[in-house]
Amino acid sequence: MAFTTENRTVSNIFQRAARYIVPRYQRDYVWTVVNWKELWTDLRFTLENQGSIPWSHFLGTIVLNHKSNNEDGLIVYEIIDGQQRLMTLYIILTCIYRNYRRIGTEDANHLAQYIYESFLTSLSRDNNREPVINNSLYDFSIKELVDKSMNNESIPENNKLIKVFSYFDNLLQDKDFRYISDFLDKVLSVNIVEIISGEDEEIYNIFEVLNARGQKLRQIDLLKNHIMKYVQPRAGSFIDEAERKWRVILDNANILNDPDYMIHHFAKCYIDKNAENKDSVYRLIKDEIDIQELGEFLDKLYEFSERYKELVSGLEHNSLTKYFKIKNNQQVRSLIVAIYVLLNQNIIDNSLADDAILQIRNFFFNFNVTRQTSNQTDSLISSASYNIYHCKTETHFKFILTDLLFKCKEYIQGYDLSQVFTTNRTFQYSNVDHSLRRNAKLVRFILENVYNLVQIDNCISMDEMTIEHLISDNGHEPSIFLWNLTLTSEMLNNSLGNRPIEEKISILKNQSSIRANQMLDLYMEDQDFNFDRRRRDLLDNIFNHVFVLEPNIFHLTSDDVEKFNHIESVLKEANELDLLNLLYKYGKNLKQKLINCPEYENLLRVYTDLFDE
Repeated sequence: MAFTTENRTVSNIFQRAARYIVPRYQRDYVWTVVNWKELWTDLRFTLENQGSIPWSHFLGTIVLNHKSNNEDGLIVYEIIDGQQRLMTLYIILTCIYRNYRRIGTEDANHLAQYIYESFLTSLSRDNNREPVINNSLYDFSIKELVDKSMNNESIPENNKLIKVFSYFDNLLQDKDFRYISDFLDKVLSVNIVEIISGEDEEIYNIFEVLNARGQKLRQIDLLKNHIMKYVQPRAGSFIDEAERKWRVILDNANILNDPDYMIHHFAKCYIDKNAENKDSVYRLIKDEIDIQELGEFLDKLYEFSERYKELVSGLEHNSLTKYFKIKNNQQVRSLIVAIYVLLNQNIIDNSLADDAILQIRNFFFNFNVTRQTSNQTDSLISSASYNIYHCKTETHFKFILTDLLFKCKEYIQGYDLSQVFTTNRTFQYSNVDHSLRRNAKLVRFILENVYNLVQIDNCISMDEMTIEHLISDNGHEPSIFLWNLTLTSEMLNNSLGNRPIEEKISILKNQSSIRANQMLDLYMEDQDFNFDRRRRDLLDNIFNHVFVLEPNIFHLTSDDVEKFNHIESVLKEANELDLLNLLYKYGKNLKQKLINCPEYENLLRVYTDLFDE
């Protein structure tokens, strides 16, 4: 079926006996004041200059999928592109309807009824009034706006569309009958190019041409269109399920300021090739994923999005990932979510996942101490994310993670971490110096982890603690150094005030529930506090007991990893998949398993031939 393209007015579009349905997988209504103001300015300009300009406002293109006539005798169109514009126009018409009802004259009520019957609702075959716009996310809010406007009642604050409605209503509520009537004429004369087709594949092609080439939409929206266009099979129940999954994916991604980050991180895990940047990930996916594989791709993205939401929602509360929240490290998310996916699939257990994430955290802590930039590790993290996401056994995971940790260690070798830490202002804190005040969370995090080494009956939570300066905070050295800082409850902090350090130490010993505070008097020497000794002890705990990078945590050496990688490479090149799967299962014990198990006799010969043994 060929598509049709027509130049329409808002009056043409809303007045016909039709319903415009927003598919469930479509993004939410996202227009903001910027968009509303632009539309209002254009409409007002044409209204106020109608004697000197011969044209009406052009609002762009909408793409509609002509589904069929429904049982009520109304034409049903699915809005593929243009939801934001049509929803906004519908709300503007509702505001005009409300203000005619507000004015309340005979002429105003007559025009209000005209708007209600001609543009806000369509008359079904059985004489029922159906809303012109059907959007399952906003149906109740739309109906509430119309119903409340009929009697000029206030709109409840929890109405999902109250912001956009209030914006236009506030602009119209002090206008007279003549102005509103002229404004209505301008709204109804707004021009829109309408493209209609009844073929799904064709309509999605049109959508892509209009949006992808100019990159007008977010990557996640372009990806949605691509998946819904090609995902197989095209059976209704399967498409409904695909739409449901996409809604969950979108909901999970919407916890981010920019949902495209989740798509970017998923691509790092799913595709063995990196996008140039976040804004090119849609093109990478389209180029690398065959359309026959989009069903599986959608399933995997659905699972990934669930784990991604789990990570992001728990960043601040998980002691292993809290550091990445404090440092706003988004680069590492692909790696950690890949680990979460394996955990969810029971390939690894909680203990193994925690050990891995702890080591990743410890590396990044040390790496940040050295003040290196994160782009140096982009390729390393992306490669590890892909390998971990695709591994199928616990043994394989251990080799991948160990390989990563040995490579990570190379970045911090040769640094005197204690010395660099001392001069790194990131780990200094002052209320007086505003540039150091922002370090509060990181300082509390470090002291929390160090103090918990000696805490006996309970753990310290940084969220419940304030930072206390032992010698009064003046914004300068040495008061800003970590070894002059401790953690206390807010109540105890207030009682310490600006007392001399020996009084503070005595109060902390007797009143603090933190064991490390109770032990601070050990640094008192002849009425003086030995800051050098506390500095040495803190740095020793930080780098030798808390944030320690241990590449051989799984009892594998760099030689073990090198040999594993060599065998894996040879088996892949020879396409010996049975041997490869056994390697992933048995690791460095592969050869011994082949020798000891009679059923592997043939595979042992292949192995021996490949490696000249």
